[in-house]
Amino acid sequence: MRISGVATTVALSIFLTGAVSPPTGDCTAIIAAVDARNATLPNFTFHADVAVRMHHFPWLGFHLSGDGTYEKGNRYWVHFTQMPFFAKQVHDIDLSMLDPMLWPKNYAYDAVGIDGDDAIFDLQALHDKNLDKARVALNNQGADWVDATYKDGMHIHMAVTPAQAGSYLLPSKMDVAIDYPHMPLSASADFNAYQFDVALH
Repeated sequence: MRISGVATTVALSIFLTGAVSPPTGDCTAIIAAVDARNATLPNFTFHADVAVRMHHFPWLGFHLSGDGTYEKGNRYWVHFTQMPFFAKQVHDIDLSMLDPMLWPKNYAYDAVGIDGDDAIFDLQALHDKNLDKARVALNNQGADWVDATYKDGMHIHMAVTPAQAGSYLLPSKMDVAIDYPHMPLSASADFNAYQFDVALH
């Protein structure tokens, strides 16, 4: 996930703990199951509200809000339309790491192994020159978490909570641990107001 329009991406890397079993057919089965479940997923839009809190002086808390768009086979992003004056450079967040159907266009990826119910994949960006590496956990409900490291040293760990939206299981909440030198942050995002089969321009 990349926050565009910002010189650096704010993030925190939380590494895997415990043993990860070697890659097996289970990794392939999980990614196939997610792809199959979302095969009929149409274009959709949604609303996003994000609460952000600083973990150091001046201990500020602030909100961002905007609208998200999923363009089947192409893009998955949130465009912020309301933010505090000091965060005006934050415009879009790319969510394509959450959907393995978008991976072939955007990433080279390899199965790492199995960790509990999750199949773990390493992703390398094909177009985003700022992304150093990313690791994504998938299970039968979709993306469980994303851990990304950027070449400017920034890290992000995002835990995803899915919920039923219409006939589909889609993110309803994301808890994000953020690390930027001398400025650790945390964020909680709520996704709602899903609308399907929308015409995109």
